[in-house]
Amino acid sequence: MIDPIRSFIGHGKPVPLDDVPEALRDTQYVEERLIEPSECPTCGDGVIIVDETDDAYEVRCHSNHFRTVAKSERIRYVPSFDRLLRDIAAELDIEVTSINDDNLPRYVIGKTSRAFTLYLVYAPRHYEDTIKEIYEDAIELGQPSILITPRNTISEIVELQFLFSVGHLVQAVPFQKIGESELLTDYLDTAEQIERLDEDVMAKRFGDDIDELRKRVKANPKYILSILSNIRMLRENGEIGPGSGELLENTAEAVFMHLFPTQPARGGEADSGENLPDNVFYIWEEGNYDFIDFEPILGLVDTKSGKDANFAKEPVSGKHDDYVKSARKLSFKHGSVAHIFVVLDIDGQQEIKFHDRMKPSYEENMYLIVLTLDALVTIFAAYLSSVVSNELKLNMANFSRAVYPLFHRDTFNSEEFQHLRRIFREVGQEPEVYQMKLLERPDLMVINDKVVMEHLRTLIEGPAEVEEILSQYFQ
Repeated sequence: MIDPIRSFIGHGKPVPLDDVPEALRDTQYVEERLIEPSECPTCGDGVIIVDETDDAYEVRCHSNHFRTVAKSERIRYVPSFDRLLRDIAAELDIEVTSINDDNLPRYVIGKTSRAFTLYLVYAPRHYEDTIKEIYEDAIELGQPSILITPRNTISEIVELQFLFSVGHLVQAVPFQKIGESELLTDYLDTAEQIERLDEDVMAKRFGDDIDELRKRVKANPKYILSILSNIRMLRENGEIGPGSGELLENTAEAVFMHLFPTQPARGGEADSGENLPDNVFYIWEEGNYDFIDFEPILGLVDTKSGKDANFAKEPVSGKHDDYVKSARKLSFKHGSVAHIFVVLDIDGQQEIKFHDRMKPSYEENMYLIVLTLDALVTIFAAYLSSVVSNELKLNMANFSRAVYPLFHRDTFNSEEFQHLRRIFREVGQEPEVYQMKLLERPDLMVINDKVVMEHLRTLIEGPAEVEEILSQYFQ
C-alpha cells in the first residue's frame, strides 16, 4: 500500500475521486471533504459565496458572473492522517497517543507512547520554511523524531540540519522508505539510548529540576553528527551512489579528528592511486590503565559505506596486509595496531572469515575491530554532550581514556571488560555458532551501539576518582 499512499499524499491537496488511487478507495486511508468553491466555473476568477443551500452554493465572481455550483461537484478526498500515523507507528511496534493537525495543510504531528515524535509533511507552500519549523519544534521538545517527507530525496533536509544543529534528534525519511521498519527502529533505538543516557546523567548530577540547566549545559550535536546519523538512510534511499564512499569517509575522518590526533585530508580518496587506509589516528598518553598498560594505539581506518559490508570480496593480499605491515615497518615500532572497519551493517557472518584471512598478516599486538556506524554515532554523541562527556572525564580523566577499552584488544578482553565481549550483534542464522566463533577469536572485536552504551553506563555508574580529587577543594 505504500506506493498508492505516497501517490495520494503527493498531490498535496484535496482531489476528486478519479485522482484517488483505486487501491485506496473505500478504505480508512481516505477521508471525504466538502470544499467551498474558490474559482468561477465560467472565467476562473476568484468568487465569493452569496448564498448557500443544502445542495448548492450561489457564487459571484469579480466579473459579475452569477453561478450555481452543486455541492456534489465540490466533494474532494484527502488522506486520513490519523490512520497513516497510527499505521506507521504500528510498524515500529508503538502507539500514537495524540495527533495534532493544527499545522495542516503543511504537516501533521503524532506523539507516541515511546517518547518520540512523528512529523508527516503534506502540502507546504514553502517547503524549506516548513522543515525549519519542524526542526524548531523538535529542538524545543528535545525528543528523537522521525520527519517523513512525500519527496523522494532527503538531501535538502539533511543540509538544513546544519543550521539547526539537531544532530541525531531528527531522522529524515522519504515516505517510500516507511515500509523498512528495521531501518527506522535502529535509528530510534540509538537516538533514544543517547537521549536517555543524557537525561539519566543530568538527573543523577543535578536532580529533577533540570529544565533550565538543559538549556545552558546540553550541547546540541553539530553538523558532523547530523550527517553521520543520516548516512544509512541516504544510502538506503539511493542518494549515495553505489561505490561512492566519500561521504562516510570524510565524516568518519571528522569524527576521529575530534576524538584522537589524526592527519586530515590524507588517505582514502585524498590519496587516490596510493595504497593507504581512509584514515589513521593515534591514541597515546603516559600512565597506565588499571593493571593493563595504557599502551599507544595506531588506528588504521577503512570505511565501508555499502548497505552491508561485503567482507567476502574485501581483498587481503596487496591491500590490507600492506596497511598493517606499513604500520609496523614505517612508523609504529611499539604498541598496538588496530585495523578498523567502519560499516553500516555486515552481510551474514563474513567478518569471521575476513578475520581468519587477515590473521596470518597480523604481527604481535595487531587486531581487527569492526565498528558499526551506530556505535560511532553513539561515541561521538557522548563526546559532544557536555554533561555526558564531563561525567566520563570525572571517572577517567579524559574522553580518550574513557573509550580506550573499545579500541584496545587486551583491555577489551580483560576480566574487567569481558562482559562487553558477550554483547553480540544480531545475525540471521546460527547465532549461537556465530557467538562461539567470535569468543574464540580475541583478535576480533565487533563494537556496536549496545556495546558502547553498556561501557559508557558502566563508567558513569562506577566510582568517579577524579571527582573525589576535585571535591576536596569544596570541603
